[in-house]
Amino acid sequence: MFNFKVEFAKLNIDVNTNYEYTMRFCKRYLTEGESDFSVSVREEEIDEEIAVSPYNPKRGYAESICVYREIAKQLPLFNRMVFHGAVISYNDKGYLFTAPSGTGKTTHIMLWKKFIENVEIVNGDKPILHIEDGAVEAYATPYCGKEGYQNGSSVKLSALCLIRRGEINRIKKVKPSEILSEIMNQLFMPYEAEAVVKTLDLLDSLFKNVPAYVLECDMSEEAVKTSFEALTGEKYKAHSS
Repeated sequence: MFNFKVEFAKLNIDVNTNYEYTMRFCKRYLTEGESDFSVSVREEEIDEEIAVSPYNPKRGYAESICVYREIAKQLPLFNRMVFHGAVISYNDKGYLFTAPSGTGKTTHIMLWKKFIENVEIVNGDKPILHIEDGAVEAYATPYCGKEGYQNGSSVKLSALCLIRRGEINRIKKVKPSEILSEIMNQLFMPYEAEAVVKTLDLLDSLFKNVPAYVLECDMSEEAVKTSFEALTGEKYKAHSS
């Protein structure tokens, strides 16, 4: 048995695991002090995770997935939620790109980093959003996709952008109702009634405080120019890193 604490999105979480993998995986986020809540995983849950996974994961890795799921279930009670998307920062402003897996969000943020100065990747896959008092802060976690893009920091979100594949690069600001079903598929929805209600409240607050856009694009520099100018309000100037 391994017992340790992690700090995710300014919450101290006591984690109890049967395998060492999760502790090593979260080493950058290990902390001390009083815990806000605790999580643990049963062997039966690990069995279920392995059974449904197409990758035949080892038990330690499967347990780490279960741990984050258990954390995600409790986060809404602390005004936080796990969101499937990639967060970048540019001049201290955050931009959240989301899309179904395989659509190209990771490629798009890497093109931002290639062509635009002062771009950092906060988290490449499953950041935690803290939504409170009219502000949305996106936090890095070690759960950041197979590429491992995360920098241990956080950033206040200035825009949310849903990516769709397209032959013409274009972007438009949208009403929440226009993308609600797609966005619902990108957030973790807990099972407990109280947490479900809280998650929906958080989503409503997210839409009220962060403008939403839909970007139809290919994987070119022109796509970066299109999204950059709309999201930042600045004139695009390429910089090859």
